[in-house]
Amino acid sequence: TAVMAQSMCGCRSEHERILMDIESAGRVGQRGLHKKMTIAGLDKHLVDMKYAVRGSVVAKADELKERLDRGEDLGFEEIVPCNIGNPHAVGQKPITFYRQVAACCTCPELCEEGGPLPDDVKKRARDYLAATGGNGVGAYTGSTGIRLVREQVAAFIGRRDGFPADPEAITLHTGASEGVKRVIQALVSKEDDVIMIPKPQYPLYSAALTMNGGQALFYECDEENDWAVTRQELEAAYLSGHDEGYNVKAIAVINPGNPTGNVLSEEDVKMFVDFAHEKGIPILADEVYQANVYAEGKKFHSFKKVLRTMESADSKYASVQLMSFHSTSKGLIGECGFRGGYTEFVGMSQKVLALFFKVASTSLSSNTLGQIMVGLMVTPPAEGEASHALFQEETAAIFSGLKERAKLLSDGLNAIPGISTRSIEGAMYAFAKVEVPARAVQHALKSGMKGDEFWCLELVEKTGIVCVPGTGFGQKEGTFHFRITILPPSPMLTGMLARLKSFQESFLNTWA
Repeated sequence: TAVMAQSMCGCRSEHERILMDIESAGRVGQRGLHKKMTIAGLDKHLVDMKYAVRGSVVAKADELKERLDRGEDLGFEEIVPCNIGNPHAVGQKPITFYRQVAACCTCPELCEEGGPLPDDVKKRARDYLAATGGNGVGAYTGSTGIRLVREQVAAFIGRRDGFPADPEAITLHTGASEGVKRVIQALVSKEDDVIMIPKPQYPLYSAALTMNGGQALFYECDEENDWAVTRQELEAAYLSGHDEGYNVKAIAVINPGNPTGNVLSEEDVKMFVDFAHEKGIPILADEVYQANVYAEGKKFHSFKKVLRTMESADSKYASVQLMSFHSTSKGLIGECGFRGGYTEFVGMSQKVLALFFKVASTSLSSNTLGQIMVGLMVTPPAEGEASHALFQEETAAIFSGLKERAKLLSDGLNAIPGISTRSIEGAMYAFAKVEVPARAVQHALKSGMKGDEFWCLELVEKTGIVCVPGTGFGQKEGTFHFRITILPPSPMLTGMLARLKSFQESFLNTWA
């Protein structure tokens, strides 16, 4: 038939062939009309956005896991996910009280008198169910979240800081990430709008800025000084942005640090508050790791408490605006899958709050069980209640394990040739510096990669260990890093460190 077609075409006039070509092009064009969803036609900001925590290394790890599941021999038996703060994915057990209350909320029959669950569990569940208006967890709530939970968050902040909080200035949402993204969306409206963020930073911030058409203005954290930030560095970063014509809209601070694992002193927090006051910009305080402080002599200092204390001494600080974020995914609760989080707004007008409530209403409401998890996180069982003793035992064991593994990981990394890290003071990570030989860097560049991305890809392929390249967080020019979590259980972490040591020695020899 192909020969016949060619023969028939050969008999047609040039005019007929042109008409056929036009008709064919028309059909292609008509088909093309239905293909609007192409990369070329999508929003440039989304195309340009990068989120390293779920990038190429994780994609490779997923592929390797599938091969392991099929029984392939890869030289290692399991994937070790050290790339993300996902406690239950690496064996942390759920806290009984939280899950029992959640079970009662999803199955109210468990709240009946005489059942096997503790009385305080059943009472708490009944309170939450009543707070839904009797609709239960399968119904939408108010857009800013269940009033009872917002009151519990306000009470928690009051106990923590010694200053009152307003439940009407608190919104519940899907993890802390959604709160951060909403604030950045509201702040950024033009290409020259920038937000000051730390380098290294959590990639959510740079990703959200890119998605909304803004840009990041980095201030450097000093690795040699335990990732400290000086006022001089803040001023230099701000001035550089101002001189280049950018509009500095806010400053973001992550405390305890992700990925750096450092914990700010009270004086550090005061410095940020004073800087924000002087420049007339709001503060985004990412405080999701506030329960994760391990280093002796270190303590979490909330921005709200420090701001209110400074305001008590000098009323000029009353003008400082603050948005602080917290989450059920971190701390000791580690309930990432429930996606609970909150934002407290400080110093905002009613009109500004109304705008954020309007944005929240476009999602109708966040996950009802996630909201309840927020309430449970900030209101643990009280002394004398039936669940208190077990809760204390479980949370103490989780904290002790995290503290032990923070030291184990710090010491273990520093014992590997070509790898070094600062002590992990808090949060869930080390941001380790790694030596990548020049030959390896050149090889990576030819493949369109940075040296640490190539190193991380080689690491996961040879060992099954999943880390995140430092490139995705930002790092000092000429250095290479990777972020790695403290979350795997101690035996897994010890085995991982042995494999990492063997890999690094081989990598240095291969690429020397």
